[in-house]
Amino acid sequence: MPLRSAGYTQEEDKFLCQVYMEISQDLITGVYQTSDQFWSRVADAYEAGKNASWNERTKKSIHCRIQTIEKATKKLHACLKQCENRCPSGASNNDIFEQAKLMFVDDPKYKGGWKFDHVWNIIKNFEKFNDTSAKKVSNSCGFGDTNSSSDSVMKKILWVDLHLKDQLE
Repeated sequence: MPLRSAGYTQEEDKFLCQVYMEISQDLITGVYQTSDQFWSRVADAYEAGKNASWNERTKKSIHCRIQTIEKATKKLHACLKQCENRCPSGASNNDIFEQAKLMFVDDPKYKGGWKFDHVWNIIKNFEKFNDTSAKKVSNSCGFGDTNSSSDSVMKKILWVDLHLKDQLE
């Protein structure tokens, strides 16, 4: 049985999230690859660009780390939605974010609290990391993006159409 490697550092998490997002947003290649091919691309890009002092990571390790970050982020987005819906008078976006983090800790799966502040600015608007189970809600507090998933799909379709059109010209 292989030994477990050291935990991911904040810098590794940041780089991994950036690599993951770049590869997953490649709409042309993304459609024509298997899950295994996708994760191989992520692992290869991570290994090629990582700092030499970082531990070597397997494809499975990278996949598990992204899943961990994704699950926690989706949960935090759900907490944010609940706090936004309360819309406390005079609460700033930062106040709502802090309330959501307190609500996050109440979940028994996340007793250690929200541990990904270091990647939040990278992943907070990434569609895959949003709580997709939530319906469109009123955003009178002005926090975050409340577009429905169908709006997102339409934006992607338009982007691909424009991208292909540019290639043909």
